[in-house]
Amino acid sequence: MRRFAFLFLFLLSACATTRVEDLSLDEKIGQMFIVAAHGRFMNEDSATWQELRRHVRDNHVGGVIWYASNVHDTAWITRKLQELAPIPLFVSADLEAGIGMRFADTTYWPPAMAVAATGDVALAETAGRITAMEARAIGINYIFAPVADVNVNADNPVINTRSFGEDPERVGHFVAAFVRGVQSQPMLATAKHFPGHGDTRVDTHRSLPVLDVDRARLDRVELVPFRAAIDANVASIMIGHLGIPALDNTPAPVRPPDEAAAENVYTQDAAETTRAGVVPASLSPRVITDLLRRDLGFKGLVIGDAFDMGGLVAHYAAGEAAVRAIEAGMDIVLKSADTDTAIAAVKDAVRSGRISESRIDESVRRILLAKRNLDKQPPSPDGIFRNVDTAEHRRIAADIASRAITLVREEQGVLPLSKNARVVIVTISDLVEVRNPAALVQEQIARRATQKPVAFQLDGDSRLEDTDAILAAANNADVVLLALAVRAVSGAGHLRLPDAAHELMKRLPPNVKTVAVSFGSPYVLRDLPTLQTYLCAYGVQPVMQTAAVRALYGEAAMTGRLPVTIPLPH
Repeated sequence: MRRFAFLFLFLLSACATTRVEDLSLDEKIGQMFIVAAHGRFMNEDSATWQELRRHVRDNHVGGVIWYASNVHDTAWITRKLQELAPIPLFVSADLEAGIGMRFADTTYWPPAMAVAATGDVALAETAGRITAMEARAIGINYIFAPVADVNVNADNPVINTRSFGEDPERVGHFVAAFVRGVQSQPMLATAKHFPGHGDTRVDTHRSLPVLDVDRARLDRVELVPFRAAIDANVASIMIGHLGIPALDNTPAPVRPPDEAAAENVYTQDAAETTRAGVVPASLSPRVITDLLRRDLGFKGLVIGDAFDMGGLVAHYAAGEAAVRAIEAGMDIVLKSADTDTAIAAVKDAVRSGRISESRIDESVRRILLAKRNLDKQPPSPDGIFRNVDTAEHRRIAADIASRAITLVREEQGVLPLSKNARVVIVTISDLVEVRNPAALVQEQIARRATQKPVAFQLDGDSRLEDTDAILAAANNADVVLLALAVRAVSGAGHLRLPDAAHELMKRLPPNVKTVAVSFGSPYVLRDLPTLQTYLCAYGVQPVMQTAAVRALYGEAAMTGRLPVTIPLPH
């Protein structure tokens, strides 16, 4: 460890003195790319490790982004990668809801909308600070959060509860607070997804959404939280893959369906992958150079959303996407669909004169400057043991969850639940591959109830006849609890109740009390407007499930307030 610490400090020192002029063209271009990986055990002879090492050694990449990972494995691999890198790496992750969002062995914190439901902006700053402290302990130095999108579209399948809400000024306050919390540590925060992904019905993981609003509306709604983030000195802004005709109506090409489908890991539906549209904001100089740099005065790092997403690969091959992004003013290409091809394309563009080397230098100077301000200490096993997922941090996450629980509707006499009540629990999920997402609700109700609850699950594969057993159980119950685990999941492309759930609601006996808790999108109430008792928990995270059960049994007051409006049928 002492040897590594010395080497790490040496590398940081090298970064502090490295000048753009000291780097070769290959090294400069490599700094503009971040590759993806999973922080799980890998042997040094494994193909996974060999590929990561090749990107660091041969492609000179500037960083790595961790997806589903484990804490100690990630810390160890991060140390090894930093040891290989002549210039210290950006080590990044999407940590919108704490490090548990990507690290399975830690606490998954409440989502942004739950934080906003507490009404306490200071909690956003606390969440950002703790997220940065824990991330720092495992070697992360670049956090892709907070979400600065204003969720004004109830049909948004990908932002939804990742947003702080629908009021632009209020969202801006929470965004700025989270940024301040993150950057109270030697850490980079990122406001995303510029210029605003909150009013779309299309998931950018699958295909290209179009935000068809004018500039006045952008100034009034979408841009407000980004201005707040810039005022809070946010280090980085992430550009979304969405078209905004009012800013740039240049048509986007449509790739042949077989090419687009081959690179789109989220959908093979030709109707999605071949949808016509305008150039994505992530490749538009009018969005990046004119709006963000010139009009909003942003001086920090500009990074694109993942370059393997359907909104981009449906229209541009990996090499062309990277070249156009850099032409538009982007500093960092994140998770290219083909990093080798993309790097080669940028190199060819410089050699041919399409991109000037001075344009590359401009981004690399920003990258090197950002790296100089990062942590000078390597992650240590003792630091992880002491600083990650502490009892105090878990207490704060639980407090946020408890204060977020929102009672939207209440039928008189239903709450709090009696411990003697006979309860039927029906978990309703729109994701067939997720089994029993509300298992903790069942477990905790079973601890409290004098009679063991009966549990069922309905999902997209459920048939209408699957409701028969539920109805039979309901006839002998005092309460039917609907655990609505319908939530925004990247790449799913939809938010909908399964048909069987609608059938169940039609057939439930009127004498049985029904209570619904949304462990995801609050807008689900639109699909079940006859519900008389409805709570919002905003996420299926264990802390939210625990908080919801405590609220149902009257063990905690429900003080949360909806940060969005639920459009209900008249």
